[in-house]
Amino acid sequence: MNAALVAVQLAIDEEVLASAERYRGHLETAGAIAADLAGGTDARLIVFPECAGHLALYALSPPAAHRSRTLAAALARGAVRRPLEVLRGVATSRVLHPRHAVLAAVAPDGERFWRAVFAPMARRHAAYVVAGSHLRLGPDGDVTNASLLFGPDGRCLATTDKVNLVPGVEDGAPGGLGLARGDADAAPLVDTALGRVATLIGYDAAAEPHTQAERFTAMGERLARRGGVAVVANPAAQSLSRASPRGRADALDAPAIIGSPSGLRLSGEDRRVAAGARRDGLRASLAANAFARFGITAQLVGSVLDLTFEGASEVVECRDRDVRSLARAAHGDRADHVVARIACERC
Repeated sequence: MNAALVAVQLAIDEEVLASAERYRGHLETAGAIAADLAGGTDARLIVFPECAGHLALYALSPPAAHRSRTLAAALARGAVRRPLEVLRGVATSRVLHPRHAVLAAVAPDGERFWRAVFAPMARRHAAYVVAGSHLRLGPDGDVTNASLLFGPDGRCLATTDKVNLVPGVEDGAPGGLGLARGDADAAPLVDTALGRVATLIGYDAAAEPHTQAERFTAMGERLARRGGVAVVANPAAQSLSRASPRGRADALDAPAIIGSPSGLRLSGEDRRVAAGARRDGLRASLAANAFARFGITAQLVGSVLDLTFEGASEVVECRDRDVRSLARAAHGDRADHVVARIACERC
């Protein structure tokens, strides 16, 4: 069978995120271009970047919130106009911190918007779509960084929760968001027309931790123990957080909502660390364990408020731990679609 693997290198800015309608149109256009580039194949898998759904919360915020200096402050200001939801967030959340209550309050709206965009997109283009990642409030009150996989009929086939949380940004460390870790052994493996597909969100695709003290699970090794997959999707976002224009923290003293092991404020040595983080992601994991035949990394690029994203998307093939690039974005700072056409018998 013939198949197409597409990484959407999604570009964002404050104009794109000015409203929910504008962001929906931007996402739908990116999906339509991806489907067009995939062409008339037997199966197509389209992957969007990590944290793209986090930004939907900003697009959904009222206009006043868009005058904030940081993304965290914008979400906080949007939430305080809905006190009942914030109180509900406090009541349902298992992490007793105002910042977590804000996320618990706004996350359900974000997920409803996200599903309303990507389920029709998958159905319209008869494609499997990995919808990047978004902040998800679970029934137990935990907030996770989650990714949805939609089938060509528009049904949600799997929800994957990120396991390895970025230290000091996503985890429970001081200044972190207090997100909950996913269950490493319960990461969904989904049977598709391309064979089994798994999603590793951001840092989950890394071969090893970037610091000595953090809690880290080598997800590539876990998937190899479970028999591996045909294709692994890796929604990713390398976030370089800019300081507030006034040089101080904003509302709720909240950190950047989005981050990666590549660093929060980069200069000099930090940029060299960032380059290393990009090199040792999915490629290194596949070389170490060969748990997938193909890998798709989709990066978020552009700037909004205090955040800047950079990274080149790529589709790779792994044969006996020999990892080669099938297609790669020429630049890591602008919109792109990276497409690889493959011939396989369920890969």
